[in-house]
Amino acid sequence: MRRLINILTIASLLILNSVTAAPLQGLQSSGKSELSWFLISVYEAQLFTSSGQFVYGKYPQAIEIEYYRNITKENLIKATKDQWEEQSINHPDLDSWLIELEQVFPDVKPEDKLVFTIDDVGNNQFFLNDKPIGKIANRDFSQLFLDIWVSEKTTYPDLRLELIGEQ
Repeated sequence: MRRLINILTIASLLILNSVTAAPLQGLQSSGKSELSWFLISVYEAQLFTSSGQFVYGKYPQAIEIEYYRNITKENLIKATKDQWEEQSINHPDLDSWLIELEQVFPDVKPEDKLVFTIDDVGNNQFFLNDKPIGKIANRDFSQLFLDIWVSEKTTYPDLRLELIGEQ
């Protein structure tokens, strides 16, 4: 019986370790910046690419966001929608993506790290504190979500320049 418990314990640890991922493995930072809203720090963002040099649409890429405040998933989804509207993003799947994000996004708290990755063929994955939490199975979504920060139409141009290493 004791041997069975030891085997089950080891198996459990192996399973837990396999769930923890290294979403930024093999990537290098191209830049980082902090988002503040009316002098209130909201988060620090860092952009990663395979070479450390940002090239629009060249994957793999990832963005890591470390939050400084509690933010509900509803507010994260609203912010995503607002950014797409501000950038005049018009895609037939926008509404369905926002619904899918309800299943992916968590509520975040200070020190939580949300990572969004795009692999070399354009597939995406979300991670919270290095644990996979979901994806949106659409390559258009991958770039349009990342565009919130890296598009020339972003509402945060200074943050963008720091993230892509131009400031």
